[in-house]
Amino acid sequence: MEYTGLIQTILGGVGVGSVYALLGLAFALVFGKLKICSYMHGDLAILAAYLGYFIFTSIGLDPFLSLIVLIPIFFFIGYYIQVIFMKPFMSMEIWQGRYQAQIMVTWGLGMCIMAIEFIIWSGTYRMISVPYRNATLNFSNLTVPVVHLLSLGALLLIYLVLSLVLQKTDLGISFRACSVDRITAMLTGINYQKICAISFGISSAIAVVAGTFYALTHQITPAVGLELTFKGWVAVIIGGMGSLGGVILAGLLVGLVESLTSFFWIPALKEAVLFVGLLLLLIFRPGGLFKAK
Repeated sequence: MEYTGLIQTILGGVGVGSVYALLGLAFALVFGKLKICSYMHGDLAILAAYLGYFIFTSIGLDPFLSLIVLIPIFFFIGYYIQVIFMKPFMSMEIWQGRYQAQIMVTWGLGMCIMAIEFIIWSGTYRMISVPYRNATLNFSNLTVPVVHLLSLGALLLIYLVLSLVLQKTDLGISFRACSVDRITAMLTGINYQKICAISFGISSAIAVVAGTFYALTHQITPAVGLELTFKGWVAVIIGGMGSLGGVILAGLLVGLVESLTSFFWIPALKEAVLFVGLLLLLIFRPGGLFKAK
């Protein structure tokens, strides 16, 4: 066995998995914590990738600099998606009234985003050709893409900031109260709907970061949004819903499974392997690998 190739594959899997972990964090905030079902964060990520591509090709602004503009814009987009489209269903308790409606609404919004992308950019694969896209650091016979290192750094930074906000701020305390017991939190005076809207906005902003890193490591097309949504959901389910640290590890694991499947078997079957692994997990450990904190 070529051990250098295996180690290189593992490093690549961790780098790709960091993007899935970022999306997993976005889903963990809204679904794992507040039980808001979203099927559109992958499409939000790809929309951010396309906007970064458009800004770069139009005025030459680096994708990381464009985040300064895109992150607050997508925060408000997510905030008002929650206020306008999701709020009417938040007080309902039955599946058909609350969760199923949220899934259908966000699915529809995701399809609208995809349609707009097809209209503006077509289905042709696009790529952000920044000078450092293929830059690597060399360690003996191993190469590590610089973008993967930056993605891992961004993942760690966002996780630390979220952890501090949740543990040390009034917003975080209100957020945790709503995630534990919505009714009791509302009786103590917490504005539950505002907390949900802020959380959806933050998760949308995280999706922007994930989409930017995805565009710097892959070619993008509108249909990829649904695939990224699936990967983010898998990370949340495997990681244990409300466990942010667990979601990160699960996202990295998803990237590893994809890379190792491509290395040992058939690359086209990497999604099938994920489906089978997810099915087995739901059978034997439906609560995920890690406990929520």
